[in-house]
Amino acid sequence: MTTNTTDKEPLLQKSSIPYLIGMVVCAVGISIIDGMLPRGASMGEAYAILVLLGLMAKDKLLVIGGAIVGTILTLEGFFISETGGAALWVVEVNRALAILIIWLIALLALVQVRFIEEQQESEKMKRAFEQLQQETSFLQLNQEIAILSNTNDPVEDALKQAMQKICDHTGWPVAHLYIRDGDEDMLSPSKIWILKDWTHFDAFRKVTESTKFIPGVGLPGRVLANNKAAWIRDVTKDSNFPRAKLAEQIGVKAGFAFPILIGPKVVAVMEFFSEDAIELDAKLLHVMESIGYLLGRIFERDHAGLKRGEYEDHLRRLYGRMKAVRELENGSGQPQRTAEGIHEELH
Repeated sequence: MTTNTTDKEPLLQKSSIPYLIGMVVCAVGISIIDGMLPRGASMGEAYAILVLLGLMAKDKLLVIGGAIVGTILTLEGFFISETGGAALWVVEVNRALAILIIWLIALLALVQVRFIEEQQESEKMKRAFEQLQQETSFLQLNQEIAILSNTNDPVEDALKQAMQKICDHTGWPVAHLYIRDGDEDMLSPSKIWILKDWTHFDAFRKVTESTKFIPGVGLPGRVLANNKAAWIRDVTKDSNFPRAKLAEQIGVKAGFAFPILIGPKVVAVMEFFSEDAIELDAKLLHVMESIGYLLGRIFERDHAGLKRGEYEDHLRRLYGRMKAVRELENGSGQPQRTAEGIHEELH
């Protein structure tokens, strides 16, 4: 037999403990002062501080507890205070009014705590909805890139479409592709760009198209060295971003890049830039790394296409040779010649 156990939430949150300690100190202090004053000079209203401390803690339990403790100590003060010159009915009215004030403040505090809880719940729902939207958007982007990677479009067209989709998704205005020089550890700039404003980013484009990268150098070089996506919050303040030093105003700030892979090999690096400094988005980088594998199929298909063409040429040559063999075998006046002999002659 198995038993299900559920973790119960503690009655008092850790964040409320300092406020509880403050309530105890205030209650003791007010009680001592109340006992030293004449009975007619009620200190009961001061116990509302306990309720306000519960409100500061945003804890209903502390609000109610403060009101109860304040009520008890107000009544206690009636008996421990020194007898004064005020009439008994005046003393009783004063104490009753103090208790009424404590509970009115407690009621308002409970309403405020409830409002705060509803706001927090609304914020949680909003964040959950935004997260769901983001996940849905990432899933849709993955699906669109997967479709592109399996089309027969030319490599450049497919890559530009993929870059445009990522730019649309992120809202980043600049995208560019670096391509690896064969088996060398070197990335060369391509002419494949997505630019929201060609004039505004002209300086950055010119600098980029004249800059190659080796592993570890610059944003593309980091990706090449680690086979992982990389992010720079502000390229103008990054010591390892050479292009920022080659022009006064490159027009970009934040940047991220990810590898396009065939198996474990980086065949290209796709980079994106924003005009503003933006903090790291780890979730986006994770999705981009998955997309890098999908885009690798485009390069893989291109390589396979070249091999397939070479294979088809070989088949055509072989077919022509076999046809010649059949013609020679069927030729009149040469019945003794064999296919093997004819094949050797054709060589």
